[in-house]
Amino acid sequence: MWRRGADPDGYVANFVETEQIMQINGYTASFVQVRGSIPLLWEQIVDLTYKPKFELLKLEEAPRVLERHFLDLRKKYGAVVAVDLVNKHGGEGRLCEKFGSTMQQVASDDVRYLHFDFHHICGHVHFENLSILYDQISDFLETNGYLLLNEKGEKMKEQLGVVRTNCIDCLDRTNVTQSMIGRNMLECQLRRLGVFGAKETISSHPNLDDSFKILWANHGDDISVQYSGTPALKGDFVRYFPMNLFHVHYV
Repeated sequence: MWRRGADPDGYVANFVETEQIMQINGYTASFVQVRGSIPLLWEQIVDLTYKPKFELLKLEEAPRVLERHFLDLRKKYGAVVAVDLVNKHGGEGRLCEKFGSTMQQVASDDVRYLHFDFHHICGHVHFENLSILYDQISDFLETNGYLLLNEKGEKMKEQLGVVRTNCIDCLDRTNVTQSMIGRNMLECQLRRLGVFGAKETISSHPNLDDSFKILWANHGDDISVQYSGTPALKGDFVRYFPMNLFHVHYV
């Protein structure tokens, strides 16, 4: 297989753990997210077409492979919400349908599946619609939280679960979505520490805003270069698009 899907043991292509760490006034806060290819046996053979076709393999093995993948995630991270950003129709639609239907067999209180058709809902410019996605996972984020250590290194709060995000290559759509989630979690951490007021956002501080965007854009580029050989196509959005679209408040 060409950098796509999972192997028979449930290990997926382009699996990346991202930990966003903040240190301020002696406190340390972190938030972990993961990305990885759709955990089924499938391939996409490179040819001269713009979008090479997808091929699902050994469909009878899908439940076992998926179960192994999420069992591993549960052991490492706790609860999991799988955010699937692929198109509902066209070539991606077959993968989306198979992923969603197989997830019904492994879903539990600790493993959730959410499909969000990024291209249909956000198009090329309406990234403010990511707030729809955030609303759908905000309860998971509030419950499972983030890590917070005090000045003595003592644990004040613990992250109990992880958001797993994928698109087809786990690059552009995934980068934009993870940066949005990371941004909101950073704001929650800053409010918890009393650095931000209830309605204060990263966008209220231009220097911090620019630094955050550059950090995540560079992160996306680094993953993209390693995986595909080119920078992220939506890197300019992460760098320059205004993100003062919505905010949440919980501790």
